[in-house]
Amino acid sequence: MAIYRFKVSFEDYDDVTRIIEIKSTQTFLDFHNCIQEAIKFDNKHAASFFKSDDYWRKNNEITLLEEDVDNESKLMATTKIAGYIEHPYQRFIYLYDKNVQWSFLIELIKIEKENPKLTYPICVKSVGNSPKQYKQNLIQENTPEIDPIMAALTGITAKDAIDEELEDEAYKNVNEEEEMGLNDEDLNFATSEEGEEEDQENQEEGSDEEENDNFGYDDEQKDENY
Repeated sequence: MAIYRFKVSFEDYDDVTRIIEIKSTQTFLDFHNCIQEAIKFDNKHAASFFKSDDYWRKNNEITLLEEDVDNESKLMATTKIAGYIEHPYQRFIYLYDKNVQWSFLIELIKIEKENPKLTYPICVKSVGNSPKQYKQNLIQENTPEIDPIMAALTGITAKDAIDEELEDEAYKNVNEEEEMGLNDEDLNFATSEEGEEEDQENQEEGSDEEENDNFGYDDEQKDENY
């Protein structure tokens, strides 16, 4: 029996790949379950395979849920992979979880004979760690609630609220540690230094004027000399 070897890569993380082998008579549902196990996702959301051309353009859809099947799509559980292999380098696009839109690029890289010692489908090689499945939810949990009416009136977004919250916290920490602003002693010291500098400048200017008076001649002295 023919065995298809596929390279499965995250579209946004092309350095994370899985090599999966599957029988030609097995279904896209078998393929779907093997991918989920290989990337360590929870397999709780809808998914679809799309037959692709060489430019990664989606064509025929093979969907996981029966309620999503229409005249232009097929059901994973009843669709064998062999029926969608047109050439030795066949491509598919796999989408998982409509809300997050995890996208995977799948390439057929080899067709070989079945190994009786293996149970198919199987992930024979794993490269890179999968990203966190629910990373978007972590951001939402830390996002303060914003009244939509007030947001529309004031133009404040959730990001603005987070930034303001962080800024307030920063100022709070600085004030608590007394590291921000000048206290009374600092102000007195600064004032006294400015006064000393002004007095010193005035003294220097006064000494310059005295020197000029001592070495200069007034009009009467000029007349006597002449």
